Amino acid sequence: MIAGSLLWLILMLIFAISAYIATKYKLQEKIKVKLQEGKRGERHASNVIYAASIGVVIALINLSKFHNIPYFELFGVSFASVNADTFASEIGIFDKNVYLITNFKKIVPGINGGISKLGELSAVFGALIIGISYSLLNFHTFTLYPILIVTVLGFIGCQIDSVLGALFENKNKMSKGQVNAISTMVAVIIGFLIYL
Repeated sequence: MIAGSLLWLILMLIFAISAYIATKYKLQEKIKVKLQEGKRGERHASNVIYAASIGVVIALINLSKFHNIPYFELFGVSFASVNADTFASEIGIFDKNVYLITNFKKIVPGINGGISKLGELSAVFGALIIGISYSLLNFHTFTLYPILIVTVLGFIGCQIDSVLGALFENKNKMSKGQVNAISTMVAVIIGFLIYL
C-alpha cells in the first residue's frame, strides 16, 4: 500500500482470508435456511467498500505523518471491528438462543441486532485474529496491551454495529454498509481518544 506499508497490506489480507473462511463456514447449512450472504455466501460490493473505507482513510491520513499517532494500530482496530462483525454474523447464526441487543427479547437468528453467546464468542475470536496479527506484524511478538486494545475495540465496534442494526437497519433507515462504516469509525475514534 502506498499510504501504509507491506505490513498494512498483510494485515488487510489476513482480514480478508479470515472473513472469507467465516463466510464459507457451514455455507450449505446457511443456504438451506436462507441465512447466507448473497446467493453463495458472497458479500455485496457496497458492503466491502464501506467496510474497508475507514481503514483506507486511516492509511491516507498516515501519509501526513501528523503527530506521533499510532495509525497502524487504528488501522488494525478498523479491521478488527469488521472482522468481529463478520464472525458474529456468519457463525453466531447457528446459536438458536438469539436476543435483540436493544431490549434482550428473544428473536430468530439472522435479524439485525441479534446477539447470542456463540455470536459474541465468535466476535471476540474475529477481533482477536486481527489483534494478534497486528502485534506480530508491528512488534514481531505477542505484546499483550496492543492485542487487548485492538481486540476489545474491535469487539466494541461489533456491539455498536448490532445496536445500529437493531435501531436503524431493521427499519431501512441505514444500509448494512453504512452501519458497518459508522460502527467501525466509532471504534477507531475511541482508540484515538485512548491514545490521547
